[in-house]
Amino acid sequence: MMNSTDLHPFCNPGRTKLSLVSRGVALPEGLPEASRWVGKANATESVVDIRLSSGHLCTIPVGQPYTERSTYALHSDEGGFYLDCAGETERVELVETPRFYRNQTRSGARMGNISSLHDRLLMLYPTMGCGFFALPGAACQYCQFDSMLNDDVPPMRDPLELVEVVRAALAEREIDTVYLYNGFSPEPDVGLSRLLPLVALLRRHLPHQQIALETVAPKNLTVIDDLYAAGLDIFVCNVEVTDEARFTEVCSGKANHGGQARIWEVLHHAQKIFRQGAVVSHLIIGLEPLASTIDGMKKLIDAGIVPLLIPFRPLPGTPLKDQPLPSLDDVEFALLKQSELVIHSGLPTHRLRDMGRVLTPMESRVLDGIQPSVKQRFAVSSIGRKIEGWMDGLRRHILLSSGQEQPTAQQTRKQVTVSLLFGQSLPFIGLAMIAAATTVLLQTDAPEGLSEAGWHALIVFGLSLVLWVSQLLPLAVTSLLGMALLPLVGAMSAANVYSLFGNKAVFFILGAFILAAGIMKSGLSEHLALAVFKRFGKTSRRLLLSMLLLPAVMACFMPEHAVAAVLLPIIWSIVYGLGLKPGNRYAAAIFLAMAWGAVIGGVMTLLGGARGPLAMAIVEEMTGQSFTFVDWTLAAAPIVLGVLLTAAILLLRFAPHEDIDMQGAMHRIHERQLELGLMDVRGKSMAVLMFFTVVAWIFMSETFGLASIALLAVVTMFSLRIVGWKEIQSHIDWGIVLMYGGAIAIAKSLEKTGAAEWVATAFWPEAMTGIAVLALVALFTMLLTEGISNSAAVAIMLPVAIPLGALAGFDPITVALSVGIVSGFAFMLPMGTPANAMVFGTGYIQLSSMIALGSQLAFVAFVLFVLSTMFWWPLIGLVV
Repeated sequence: MMNSTDLHPFCNPGRTKLSLVSRGVALPEGLPEASRWVGKANATESVVDIRLSSGHLCTIPVGQPYTERSTYALHSDEGGFYLDCAGETERVELVETPRFYRNQTRSGARMGNISSLHDRLLMLYPTMGCGFFALPGAACQYCQFDSMLNDDVPPMRDPLELVEVVRAALAEREIDTVYLYNGFSPEPDVGLSRLLPLVALLRRHLPHQQIALETVAPKNLTVIDDLYAAGLDIFVCNVEVTDEARFTEVCSGKANHGGQARIWEVLHHAQKIFRQGAVVSHLIIGLEPLASTIDGMKKLIDAGIVPLLIPFRPLPGTPLKDQPLPSLDDVEFALLKQSELVIHSGLPTHRLRDMGRVLTPMESRVLDGIQPSVKQRFAVSSIGRKIEGWMDGLRRHILLSSGQEQPTAQQTRKQVTVSLLFGQSLPFIGLAMIAAATTVLLQTDAPEGLSEAGWHALIVFGLSLVLWVSQLLPLAVTSLLGMALLPLVGAMSAANVYSLFGNKAVFFILGAFILAAGIMKSGLSEHLALAVFKRFGKTSRRLLLSMLLLPAVMACFMPEHAVAAVLLPIIWSIVYGLGLKPGNRYAAAIFLAMAWGAVIGGVMTLLGGARGPLAMAIVEEMTGQSFTFVDWTLAAAPIVLGVLLTAAILLLRFAPHEDIDMQGAMHRIHERQLELGLMDVRGKSMAVLMFFTVVAWIFMSETFGLASIALLAVVTMFSLRIVGWKEIQSHIDWGIVLMYGGAIAIAKSLEKTGAAEWVATAFWPEAMTGIAVLALVALFTMLLTEGISNSAAVAIMLPVAIPLGALAGFDPITVALSVGIVSGFAFMLPMGTPANAMVFGTGYIQLSSMIALGSQLAFVAFVLFVLSTMFWWPLIGLVV
C-alpha cells in the first residue's frame, strides 16, 4: 500500500476523493453566492459537490470543526474554482445545488429540506425523525438526526409530496437511484409497512431507476418481502460496528431491539429475495480496531452482502464529537481490502454507483490503479442502467407471478434467465409456430372428398383444438379467434357466425350462472350447508359422508365451482376446529369428499356446469335435434348414484375416523351460525324462487324452453330485490358465455361444410361398431377432461363424435349425452376441475393420493357409463 506522505495530493483521483470526503474542505471567506453551492447531505450536515478533473464527483462536508482543520481549501479566481493542498492545486468544477430545492411541495415544505441530490443520487426523508431519540440514551452516538421531529412513532410525510420532489428532480437532472431513509419506530416492522405505498408509488414514476431503502432491522421479516413486491431494488441494513461490545456501547438502541443477531437475520433474509449485489450494509471505519472492521467486511461478503465503508466523522452535539478521525492510511487500507475481497468474491457492485459516501466498491479499485472492465463500464452507463432497471422489473414480475417461495440469489438469476428464455418466451414462440402452421395449411389444397370451405373450417377447428388443449390463450379468447377466422377463411358467412351467439343454450347457462350467484349472495347456500353439517355431522363417519353428499346435492342446482367456493371456507373452519394438520388422512378425505361431491353432483342436471348446455347447443346446431332437462337427468342418474356410492366407499376406506374428536368441528359450525344469524327474507325468497324454477324446468321446458324459464327467474330475482346487479357481477363466468358462441360456431361450420362427416369417414376404423364406438368416444373424452376444462373437452370431441356415432348407427342425442356426461368425471388431477384445484391448493391432499383414488373412481365411472348405455338408456328411449 502506498503511504499518504509519499503522494502528490492530486496524483490519484481515488486518494483525492478519499481525503476530501473524509476530511472535508475549508471554504474561503466570502464564498461568492454560497447558497448556490452549499447544500445538505442529510438532515443536518452541510456539503458541497465538487467534480474533479478525473470526472469523480465528491460530496464534501463543510462548515464543521474538523473541516476547518482540513489540509484542503477551496478557492476561486477569474478562471473558476480550484483546490489547494500544501501549495499544490487542481482545477475543479463546483456543482450548483439543484434549482428545485427552492420549490415548495403541496404542503408548503421547501423541497431542499426533505431531499438532497448529489450527481444521480436523490436522497429522500419520508419519516420525520428517528424514534431512538425519543428513548433516553437509545440514539446512536455518532448520529445528529435529532434536529427533526423525533416522536416515539415519527410521523410520515405525504407520499404524494415526495413524488412531487422526485418529479421536480427528474425534470432538472437524470436520476439513477432514489435513496430512502427510515428511522426507528417501535412497531415490529419498525414502520416499514408505512413505506409500502410510497415505494409502490415511486415505482410507477421510476420505470428503470433504482429505489433503495436504508432502515433499522425489523422484527417482522415479511415486510421485506412486501417491500420487494412493491418495487424496492436495494435493501440497506447497517451492521455499523462489528465488535459486539463496542456496538452495544455506540448503538444502544439497536442493541436493545434485537442487536446484531437481528441485523444479520434481516440481511440473510433480504439476500434470498433481492438480486445479487442489491443487499448492502454500512461499516464505520474508526469506531473499532481496523482488524475488527475488516473481519466484519469479510463476513458480509461471504454472506453475499455488499459492504459500504464510511469513515467516522465527528459531528457537533453528538456524544462522539471529540472522537478522533481515523487515519487516512487506515481508511485507504480498508478500502483497498474491500476492493480485493469484492473482486475475489465476484460480488457485483455496479448497483451501488453514486451510493458510497467515500468511495463505492468499484471506485476503490482506482486507489490501486485498477480500471473498470468494459462490462463494468457498460453497467454504469446510461443504457446499461436502463437495461438493468428493466431486468429488475422483469425479475420481480416473474417471481411474483410464479407464486413460489423466494430462492437464493444465485438460484434467482438462473430462474430469471430460464424463465425469460423459456417460461416467458415459449408461449410467444408457440403462438408464432401455430400461426405459421395455420397460414401454410390455408395455402394448401383441400384433401380429396372435402370442399375448400370444409378444409378451411377443419383448419380453424384444429387451430382451436390446439389452443384449447395447450391453453396458450384463454378458452374464451380461442373461441373468439375461431369466430373471427371462420368468415375470413370462407368457411361461414359473418352473419351466420355471429348469429350463433343468440343460441338459447348461451342464455340458459347465463341465467343459471346468475341464479347461482343469487343463491350464494343471498346466504341461502351457506345457511343450508351449516344446517346439514350440524344435523348430520355429529360423528366422524357421518361428517365425512355429509361432506360428500351435501356438495353433490348443491351441485344439482348451481355450478360445481360455485359449490366448492361456498363450502371451502366452512370446511377449512371444521378442519381447523378438529386440530387436523397437513398429512392427516381424515383431513385429506374431507377436502376430497367436497371436491368429488361437487364434481359428481354437477353431472346430475344441466345446472351443474356449462358442459351440458354446450352439448345441447352443439347437437341442436349440427342436427336440429335437442334434449330436455329431464332427458339429461334420467340418462345421468344411475351413473351419478353409482359413482357417488363408490366415492363414499373409497373415502371411508382411505381415512381413519374412529378417534376424531368432533367437539371442535361442532363448535366451529355453531360459531359460524351465530355469526350468520337466522336466514333472512332474501335467503327464504331465493329458496322459494329456485323451487319453482326447477319445477318449471322439469315440467315446462319443452313448451317454454330452458333459457326462457331461466331468464324469467333472473328477472324475478332482481324484481324482488333478492340481490343487486353489482353483488353478482363478479360471480358470473363471462368467459364461458363467450366460449359458447365460438364453440357452437366452429361445430356448426364443421357440420355445414361436411368436414365433420369427412373426418368421421376418413379416420374411424370401419370394423368398430356398436357400443364400442360410444365406449371409445367416452374414454377419449374422460382422458381429455383431466387436463382441460369440461366445456373445452365437449367443444373438441362432440363435433367429430356426432358424425362418428351416425356412422355406427347412434342417434345424435345419445352421442351428445355420452360426451356431455362423461366430460364431467374429472377426478385424478388438480387441473381437471376448479373444485379439484381448490382442495389441492389447501396442502392437505398429496398428488399421489388424488391420482390413486381418482383413477379408481374414474374407472368405475367409465364402467357404469358403459353398463348404463347397454341396459338403462334403451329403457328411457335412447337409441343405442
